[in-house]
This record gives sequence, C-alpha cells and structure tokens, in this order.
Amino acid sequence: MEQNTIPQLYSELSNPLDLPALAERCNLLTEILLDSHSLPQIQPVCRCLAAYLNVMQHQLADSMSDFQVVEYNDGLPREKGWLFADTETKCDYCRALNHVLLVSHFDGDMLPHLTGLLHDVAHAMGEDIIMPVETCVTVHYPE
Repeated sequence: MEQNTIPQLYSELSNPLDLPALAERCNLLTEILLDSHSLPQIQPVCRCLAAYLNVMQHQLADSMSDFQVVEYNDGLPREKGWLFADTETKCDYCRALNHVLLVSHFDGDMLPHLTGLLHDVAHAMGEDIIMPVETCVTVHYPE
C-alpha cells in the first residue's frame, strides 16, 4: 500500500483537523507505543501514527505562510523566519523514527528506547503547537 493512501483509511482524517488536534492524536499514539512490548503490538499503532504524521506534515507545510515571523526595519517588513520551522523538523524526526519502528527488524531490547525517543520528540512537537495563542504570536504594525 502506498504511503499516500494511508490517511484515507482513518475516517477522522477525512475531515480537516487543526494542528493542536493532530498533535494531541500523535501524543496519544506515542503513549500507546510506550505500553507496547512486541512488534505485532506496535505495527498497527505505527501505521495509524504514520497517517497522522503525514497529515501533520502537510498541515505544517500548508500553514507555514500563516506563521511567518516578520521584523520591521525603517518601516519596511523583513522576513525573519517561520514560527514552526523547528516543529516541522520535529515532525520529520517523528516520521523517521516511526518508519524505523514500522519496517525495521531490530533487537527487542531497543524497542523501549525507540518508542521512548519517538514519544519525547512527538511531545516536544506538540508543545510547540499546543500553546496559548497570546504567547505564540505578537503582531507589530509599522506606524
């Protein structure tokens, strides 16, 4: 099955979810992975997580223009960067770790370390997204 068709398997993903809802779903799935102790237990969760992370990646890419950080020098706007640039990188790390868990054959002793790392990165990604808006965005208009 192609990676592009995975999100279509999960009905919740057929309706657009906002970034905080996606982050919470990813966090929940990584919590489940922490309690999984064998490959047959983790594979269905990893497939579901892959679908959510795919949608998260697309949502981050689509919304990047909405979260552009702009500085004003001499009354002229100057692009400074993206608010969620690090979040996009964390999403890529989550996707890579999830892929390793899904397709690789590794020593069973490594499972808690891999799922723990995925959990920590996913929660860090979620912390970037799930925060009060007033601490996240400050808009300054030139006078």
